[in-house]
Amino acid sequence: MTGLKHRRTLFVMVLSNLVLLAGVFVFDWNPHLLLLLYWFEVGVVVIRAAIQSLFAELPPSEGYKPTGSRAPFPLKLLAEVRGGFHPVRWLPPVYPRNIPYILPTLIPLAAFWPFGGLMLTGVISPVVETFVPPASAAVAVFAILVSQLFELADWLRSHKYETVAATGGISRTALVLLFALAFVAPFIVGIAEAAGVARVGLGLVLVGSKAAYDFLEIRNPGFVHTTMFIDETVGETSTVDVPDGEPIAEFHTDRRAGVAVSVFGGVLISIFGPTLLLVLLGGLVGMLIGGSLFGTPHGPVIGAAVGGAVVVASRVLAQLVVGWIEGAHLVYRVYPDAVVAHNALTNEAQWSVPRADISGVSISDGVLSSILPGWFGSVRLDRYRGESRKIAYLSDADAVVRLLDT
Repeated sequence: MTGLKHRRTLFVMVLSNLVLLAGVFVFDWNPHLLLLLYWFEVGVVVIRAAIQSLFAELPPSEGYKPTGSRAPFPLKLLAEVRGGFHPVRWLPPVYPRNIPYILPTLIPLAAFWPFGGLMLTGVISPVVETFVPPASAAVAVFAILVSQLFELADWLRSHKYETVAATGGISRTALVLLFALAFVAPFIVGIAEAAGVARVGLGLVLVGSKAAYDFLEIRNPGFVHTTMFIDETVGETSTVDVPDGEPIAEFHTDRRAGVAVSVFGGVLISIFGPTLLLVLLGGLVGMLIGGSLFGTPHGPVIGAAVGGAVVVASRVLAQLVVGWIEGAHLVYRVYPDAVVAHNALTNEAQWSVPRADISGVSISDGVLSSILPGWFGSVRLDRYRGESRKIAYLSDADAVVRLLDT
């Protein structure tokens, strides 16, 4: 299998570089187009690594665990989810706890990658003439996507996800390389063109540099990964004690309540939390776009409203996804000597409280439960030792209190 994988990787590498050579000699590609293709490949590599990190079975280090729960996304809640679930049968389980470690990789890409693309196409660059990639560039784009798809498939088939943790973000070395590719290389190519260096010669140098980078990856597997990403930080695996035998009662989360709380909470956090800065930024961008599209006086107002609403809707959507993973599938199981919160989605216990450690049981009032009286309630478990726990969004909270108070 290793030899087959090596030959397949070598074949894909040779084929992708032959496509670039064909672009230089047959289609007369601009050297700046080659830089743009390399930039595109960097983005695809980062996205592939992020997808791989979703499947990483080993827990990330506690030292990198998010501490904030509100801005800009509820990462702490996801980091605390135990277990994983299969998105489809033929894929290994995805672990929600890895998402907070993946976002630090995707956020710099989302912020920096489009800007670099504008630089490389000459839209905002003083040294690159604005150009539209030719139709022939689609062949190179296809080759890049196929190459990274092979990488992802080989990674899954080799079961490497069983021995790694989620990556912690893009390394400083990678950021330096990205900066050089987007902001330094175009100047160097521009100077070479002004000095009369032939386009074919520049193209050969760029393709040769890419081939050398690929060769290093083949000779030293993991070279690209260690260059692009911070090392995995493996933490310790902890378990939740679940009593033997069958529970004496089970209480399921009311999913309607979870949806209502997620929507309401997402809107409130967008307006009153740190996400407000993103809402204002979205409104500003929308105002500029609306003004240019529809003119004054209504265009800026409509654009600002739409821009702000898009950010709020995105925050609400994130809250809904987190709520669906973290809370919508919770089943609270009451045993003779413990209360266990079991996530039916990940099929793993999330926490356990010995009944001997419960100092008090009470109805926990919240903002939404007061707005929607009688729809759902939550129960607070106070403890002699350790933090209190909440049994949330129950259709019959009084039944839980009566059972645990006995």
